[in-house]
Amino acid sequence: MKDLKNKNKWAAAALAGTLALCMGVCAVSYGPLQARAQGEAAAAAPAQETQVKSLLSGFVSGKDETVYVLTGADGEVHKVIVSDWLKNPDGLDTLKDYTELEDPQNVKGEGGYQKDGEGIAWEAAGEDVYYQGTTDKAPPVEVRLSYTLDGQPIAPEALAGKSGRVTLHIDYVNHEKRTVEIGGEQQEIYVPFVAVTGVILDGEHFSNVAVTGGKLINDGDRSVVMGFALPGLKDSLGLSDEDVDLDIPERVEISCDAEDFTLDTVMTLVTGEMFNELELGDVTDAAELTGALQELQEASGQLVDGSSALYDGLATLMSKSGALVTGIDQLSAGALQLRGGAGDLKQGADALATGAAGLKEGLETLCANNDQLNGGAGKVFDSLLAAAQSQLKAAGLTVPAMTRENYSQVLSSVLDNLDEAKVRALATQKAQEAVTAQVKENLVTIRAGVESAAREQVLAAVLKGAGLDLTPEQYRAAVQAGGIDSAVVAAVEQNVSGQMASSAVQGKIEAAVQQQVDALIQQNMQSDTVKEQIASAVAQAKSGAGSVSALKAQLDAYKEFYDGLTEYTAGVQTAYAGSAELASGAEALSGGAGELLAGAKALSKGAGALKSGSGQLLGGVDQLEGGALTLKEGMAQFDEAGIQKLVEVFDGDVQGLIDRFTALSDAAKAYQSFAGLAEGMQGSVKFIYKTDAIGE
Repeated sequence: MKDLKNKNKWAAAALAGTLALCMGVCAVSYGPLQARAQGEAAAAAPAQETQVKSLLSGFVSGKDETVYVLTGADGEVHKVIVSDWLKNPDGLDTLKDYTELEDPQNVKGEGGYQKDGEGIAWEAAGEDVYYQGTTDKAPPVEVRLSYTLDGQPIAPEALAGKSGRVTLHIDYVNHEKRTVEIGGEQQEIYVPFVAVTGVILDGEHFSNVAVTGGKLINDGDRSVVMGFALPGLKDSLGLSDEDVDLDIPERVEISCDAEDFTLDTVMTLVTGEMFNELELGDVTDAAELTGALQELQEASGQLVDGSSALYDGLATLMSKSGALVTGIDQLSAGALQLRGGAGDLKQGADALATGAAGLKEGLETLCANNDQLNGGAGKVFDSLLAAAQSQLKAAGLTVPAMTRENYSQVLSSVLDNLDEAKVRALATQKAQEAVTAQVKENLVTIRAGVESAAREQVLAAVLKGAGLDLTPEQYRAAVQAGGIDSAVVAAVEQNVSGQMASSAVQGKIEAAVQQQVDALIQQNMQSDTVKEQIASAVAQAKSGAGSVSALKAQLDAYKEFYDGLTEYTAGVQTAYAGSAELASGAEALSGGAGELLAGAKALSKGAGALKSGSGQLLGGVDQLEGGALTLKEGMAQFDEAGIQKLVEVFDGDVQGLIDRFTALSDAAKAYQSFAGLAEGMQGSVKFIYKTDAIGE
């Protein structure tokens, strides 16, 4: 095949499969990250994603662990918060656990825990247990961030508000090593992790964005940058930049033109779960193909040696052509050697044809799986969307059915509705309606008080008009003592009742009642209780918006991986077409080698006849020498540019490579928890890194 240029094609194929698997897994872990105002704590409400994670990980784990790593803008770790989900499928009253967290707290329930030997026992009451705690333990992967402005290093805090060409360098360092046996030797490998970093750059502050080691999406208003790395994998595979033409990313660089630089955060997901699926036990064609290539290499070497010896012999014959008898004897021997070399060429060409046919068959098998691979990735995408839909529903958000085409628009609409100003206005409106209703429930009492006060004022005015120098209290006391004539009392009461019934007094009463109602409403709206209710609604909306934003970013990332997978399968189809051309050419070479062998046999037979005609011999030897030189150079070129290249593609330690990938898969399966796992319990863990903001 013309495009076979990499030294270790098996490594490339295996890594291509690994990268495709990464696409299907990295977007699964989309549990919401809820950061408090100062970033001092984070809580993750468990998402309804069990079925999808079971499909990808191969088992239902007993403990699902999410580690939130809060860092400075340079990646220095400030705090590590671990959120654990203990699954209780059997509805047990008590769940045994082991954790290294400091002061773990139940975040979804009232149940506590008791010490149980070296572990703890949670009060579960038949339900799952969700708890959270902190730790000083360092995460397995270190994410280092550094910045340059116009080519000069700059501290992140000094970068705020600056303008110029900014480059963000992200380096991923894997610190999780294991010593394993590979090929009978003890060797060090790193526990395999994939790191996916996301950055959102708004168009107001950033332009001309470029990324090395990632993907870039621009919707006109902002740029979304997704970086990807496999820290430590190159060392674990024993590869170096000189040995293999294959990019295994371990760092990401993002460059842009900045105006008044400000950056909210850099988010990174680190997980090793996709390596659990790396199974190479079914690679049975590798030994057969390697054996054929070894035979081809040996035959090619014999051809080069034979053609070189043939040329040397003919050159000697030409230089000694004056001695006809001796030269003719040498020519006869050289012709016999040519015949043997042509036979070796035929064998090598046949081996090449067999190997090319095997390569074509292998690529044909890969092509046959293209539809299944694309279909499976599509189903995972649909499952992720369904899980996201369920998560939104559980949060009380009703949205249209999300598809691969419309999910971005749907989630953007949700984020618009969760705008802080809109939520605050709505919460204030609802609170005022509730306070108003509560005040109006006491309207009778309020009116009675107002009417009583008004009656006192009217009575005082009537007494004064009647010439009675008495206050209302004195008047009522005098009436009670019988000191006022009954006719006067009747007249006073009639006058008071008449004025109380007048429209003027009733209007004042209504105005006073409304004034008291408004004052009570205003007073209650300024109460701590109502203010706290409004603030709580705004905080919940803000938290929900953060979760929805994270969910959308993760779905966007998976869509990028999904698109990359379809490009990969298209590339496999192209490679298959090229292998068909190689197989056809190898078959033609085999036929030509057969013709060459027949000609060599005829040449050997005719060499004996040369002894009878020395004059004809001289001319024939001259032509034969030139042809042998061409054959020697052609065979050397065929061996170097064709056979040796093909052998180099597959002549690596295939079994050793398989053993390394198997060791990596075993290490990934064994790494099930960061903060501790009870004996016999299965687990899964992912890490989410969040940096501090730069600027506003």
